[in-house]
Amino acid sequence: MSKAPTRPAYRQDEHQETYLYQPVAPHADAVRIAMVYPAPYQIAMSSLGYLVLFQQMDINPDIDVRRIYADTLTEHNPKELEFMGLSFAFELDIVKVLDIYAAYDIPMFAKDRERHHPLIFAGGPVPMSNPEPFAEFFDFFLIGEGEEVMVKLMEAYRKYRDIPDREELIHRLAAEVSGLYAPGMYEVAYEGPDGPISAITPKYPDIPMPVQKQLIANMDDYIASTPIISDKAIFSNTLLVEVMRGCAHRCRFCLASYSMLGPMGSGLPPARGGTIEKIIKIIENGIQYTDKVGLLGALVSDHPEFPALCDYLDAKEGLTISSSSLRVDTLTQQIANTFKKGGQKQLTLAIETGSERMRRRINKNLKHPQILEAAAMMSKAGLEGVKFYGMVGLPDEDDHDVELLADLLKEVRKENPKLKIHLGCSSFVPKAGTPFQWQPKISNKLVDQRFNILRKHLLKTADVRASSAKWDYFQAFLSRGDRRLSKLIVRFYELGGSLGSVNRAYKELKEEGKVDFPDLDWYALRERPENEILPWEMISLGVPKHILYKEGLPPPGFENAQFTN
Repeated sequence: MSKAPTRPAYRQDEHQETYLYQPVAPHADAVRIAMVYPAPYQIAMSSLGYLVLFQQMDINPDIDVRRIYADTLTEHNPKELEFMGLSFAFELDIVKVLDIYAAYDIPMFAKDRERHHPLIFAGGPVPMSNPEPFAEFFDFFLIGEGEEVMVKLMEAYRKYRDIPDREELIHRLAAEVSGLYAPGMYEVAYEGPDGPISAITPKYPDIPMPVQKQLIANMDDYIASTPIISDKAIFSNTLLVEVMRGCAHRCRFCLASYSMLGPMGSGLPPARGGTIEKIIKIIENGIQYTDKVGLLGALVSDHPEFPALCDYLDAKEGLTISSSSLRVDTLTQQIANTFKKGGQKQLTLAIETGSERMRRRINKNLKHPQILEAAAMMSKAGLEGVKFYGMVGLPDEDDHDVELLADLLKEVRKENPKLKIHLGCSSFVPKAGTPFQWQPKISNKLVDQRFNILRKHLLKTADVRASSAKWDYFQAFLSRGDRRLSKLIVRFYELGGSLGSVNRAYKELKEEGKVDFPDLDWYALRERPENEILPWEMISLGVPKHILYKEGLPPPGFENAQFTN
């Protein structure tokens, strides 16, 4: 294998890293920024978005960038940093974020920071959906895909770098940089302490309302791939390559699909990928340094040239090939054979439900025979198992729908007796920016009841792994929460930041008379009326609210339909 550029690791006990690009030394007056990942090193080094943005800055001489992880805090003096940029993928990451603030003696709330403190921003799935519960902890958020927004942010900052007043600096950046949402530039009013929002108002006339999500038009210029290979990463010594970004199928609950849709009239396709020639060129370069390749994307097999990519991979000997989940109706025998040859023992299929009725409700346009055929292809390819993703608690679901999922897996097992069947199951969490953002969530008790239906019916059929009902509830009240929850988040953090701390934090605040927000069920379980002002309406993901609402309604005739499998 060829020699790639290397750099000393951040700590003596870390393994050496292999750079697949050549870093550029920063100029003396370069903008000083730390890219922070609020999780351990091995997780950060498998986060493609985080590493790609680091690489982008590491080859720019106008930027002096370094990396920080939850378990590798260094001696960086925060006064030497001008920015801290955080990757924010999961709601519970806020615990590690606040840990990092404490380690660097940075005030927890943005309003308490002074000019010498770094400007702190975040990007990722959480900010792009609903950043409001975390609004008071950040100076701003980047909404959308970060590759081009980061360039514009750095250009604008260099113009306004010498402004002495922190709020004025943030004001200038928020007014100039498309996709930058600064919570402090907006005033939010409520219909009483336990009521919904009555108004969201920009503080200045040049502040956008709403902030528009930013997307990449030409994916050939920005195909994401692993820039730094580490044997300590969760995907150890693996070249990750993004084959597709977004999804055209618009399952009504799916943030990955709706967050990647281009604004109406933009002409951007709902799913975007680079040319197969460019993807192959990236793989060719990467396999000089590793024999492991991971294909990423919401639906990698939706790429129109995916069969050609399989042909290329089939011709390579000794490669280990893995992938994120595949879609049932795009799986072919060739694809199954390619992954088998690449060393995979099982493939993952997201089916959500075994009920034709519910698949119609969520716009999951799959048919029962297609699922059985996909499993048969895996069995024919010699794969040992299949992992299905399922979900309980979807809108209008009943116990019979859950039983139909068990029946489907039993049928898969009957037709493919040598195939090991695994079911990973979670409960439905309404996500901001999707057609189901108004829908209620079922209670923890009902979640557990439906998980138990699956466990009981699949006892001898499948290995069932269900998510934590408490964790799903935690996601639910934050995913549709507002900035009034910051007080609860702080107390939750002070009590240790475990899921068991949530109810205790709320109870303590209530006993102290400090609860000036609705109870958590109001956020997590309640169905929203169509005309309610939602906390995240200062952000536009591109699809108008009235269209989202219409898409979230049951399809015509659904109420009277009697579907079976």
